[in-house]
Amino acid sequence: MKRTFTASMLLPATILVASALAQAPSQPDAQQPTPWPIMLGMRVAGVQEKIPLQDRVVLVPDEATFIDEISKWTLQGRWPVLIEDDIFAPMFIRAFAPRHVIRRTERAPALNDDAAVNSAIAAAVTRAWGGDPATQSPRQAMEAHGLPPLGLAAYAARDPARVAAVALAAGRGMLPVPLEGNYGAPNDSLDSATFDKLQAAVNQAFAATQLPYAGLGDTLEALAMCRSTAQMATLNLPPSQQPSGQGMPPIKPGEPVAVTDALCRQPDGKRYAFCGAIFGPAARSAYMAMSSLFLNRESLWAIDSYTDAQQLAPYGFNGVGPGLANAGFKAEVFTGNDAKLPSWRDRLLGGFNCDVLFLNTSGNADFFDLGTPGNTPAASRGGPGDIPVLSKPLALHMIHSFSLQQPDSVETLGGRWLQSGVYAYIGSVHEPYLPAFVPPLQVLERMVNAVPFVVAARQWDGPFGMPWRINTIGDPLMLCAAPKGVPPLVRVPATPVVPGQVDVLANCRTLLLKAKGDTEGSASAAAMRELVQSGQDRVAAQLWKLCADKTWSVRVAPYAIEPLYRQRDMDGFVKAYGLTPDPSLRNKDMLWQLWGQHLDDVKDPEALLLFERAVRKTWPNMDWQRLAAPLRSATNAGRVQAGILKAIEATQNPQQKAALQDLLKGM
Repeated sequence: MKRTFTASMLLPATILVASALAQAPSQPDAQQPTPWPIMLGMRVAGVQEKIPLQDRVVLVPDEATFIDEISKWTLQGRWPVLIEDDIFAPMFIRAFAPRHVIRRTERAPALNDDAAVNSAIAAAVTRAWGGDPATQSPRQAMEAHGLPPLGLAAYAARDPARVAAVALAAGRGMLPVPLEGNYGAPNDSLDSATFDKLQAAVNQAFAATQLPYAGLGDTLEALAMCRSTAQMATLNLPPSQQPSGQGMPPIKPGEPVAVTDALCRQPDGKRYAFCGAIFGPAARSAYMAMSSLFLNRESLWAIDSYTDAQQLAPYGFNGVGPGLANAGFKAEVFTGNDAKLPSWRDRLLGGFNCDVLFLNTSGNADFFDLGTPGNTPAASRGGPGDIPVLSKPLALHMIHSFSLQQPDSVETLGGRWLQSGVYAYIGSVHEPYLPAFVPPLQVLERMVNAVPFVVAARQWDGPFGMPWRINTIGDPLMLCAAPKGVPPLVRVPATPVVPGQVDVLANCRTLLLKAKGDTEGSASAAAMRELVQSGQDRVAAQLWKLCADKTWSVRVAPYAIEPLYRQRDMDGFVKAYGLTPDPSLRNKDMLWQLWGQHLDDVKDPEALLLFERAVRKTWPNMDWQRLAAPLRSATNAGRVQAGILKAIEATQNPQQKAALQDLLKGM
């Protein structure tokens, strides 16, 4: 049956147009044209609403099989597809909670050259839109069903983030376009000449479609940059396109702007589309796309550390809670002492539990202050290790300077957020000045009215509507609309398992039976991993209790760490952590976030030595502050002094050196 996507089908008439989030939902005036940002959201929601969602997740082993699995989507049913790993796939599955978790064991043929990749991506998108790749392009397949493409999904054939491009093109109705060339790595900053080449390639890709794209409110409105590029660029902009030319401090030579903000511009600087970037490993890129496409965003936290400063009030969240609740969100607003570092660290226990987080802080790429900017001593600052190990996927809006300066480094705030599972991120690559951020109340008002998250967070006009420093990571068309305005995705039963597929939950049951007679740990380790993959944390924690005292428990411990952390099983976690041969940085973050506020309760010297070995190299003062007193009581002052001296010698950060030296004086 042919499915046509007409304007009248795009969104239910219950779309919210409430003012300042506090009023009751009202209907738009039928005599007034719908504003372009809301119309864009209506187009996105219309696609979501019309295609059934099968109640399953399919895990695949590699990128070629991912693309092939996307090609099996139809207009009669789609489902999340993830590249199997130990962090991102299980995180999505826990949030999505499917009835079936399927592992695809049949691999697709390898894609050995660029032409094969491009052909496979185009064919997958065409098939997902009900077309025949032998006779139709992705665009023809979409238009045959009355869907004008919403934008472009750009990729490089050899870049692992290409998986996000095929997913967003097939899921959103975007045209997949190859964009080759070397445009730097995420932590780089492009010079003006190289950025101009990138901009020209993007402009040409839009122009080549021969679809309207030159202004906002036409056909093509978005660019998903699904490949590695520098996230900063130093541009030679005329004064008319520089915020510094309109009342701000001058831009110094070499200071960058965000690539995602500078792209998709006309020669006069006017924006014609909105750009979101997805980069990094294939498993994470697939996870970011699937989280955007298939997860409902119904719970929202706002952490307001600016409440002590009246001049910062427009960037706070005063009075926003009732409006969000009125829009259908489960909302919590944290202010005062609840927005300070001790409360933040208490909240870390087991991971944050919200779908969307609005956060205002101050600081740099490698630290954040929860409090009035400039009034927080170095010893009370949060570092990358205070970024939560997330329990569920998260969309983040973070008012902060420099958080995305080096988004591919886990020793920075932005890099740690992305590693932890943030899949959509509004942040800054450099000092943006506070007015560069759209005030949160305005972002939220746009967002609940179905304006896509990335679009809602952008300045649409004024000085900061020109290329500047706010970076947008993730799907540019993702909605965080009011649950009362845009209905959640409706699930339908999944198709049966076919040859070449394994039901992971059924496999769990088989392995758990084998684990009952385990004598060397292999069956228990396999069962533990399957439980983690399928989101069964409670059962995994119970299995660990049966394994913890076995001689072979070291084989199970590395898989048990994650579910024990999320179950807040503090003693079980320490046991499993101590048996893990080479704990990762993520494991160390879990250890500190679970136990860091409770070290005074630890009396066993051997247990405290776990923390001594787990002191993190970035901002070590925050770990030693909590560890010094209990470790001294359990061992001796000399050991603590030696550890702090070692940290002083290792750190290059002058603030950390000073804070550690002050701590040492008190020993």
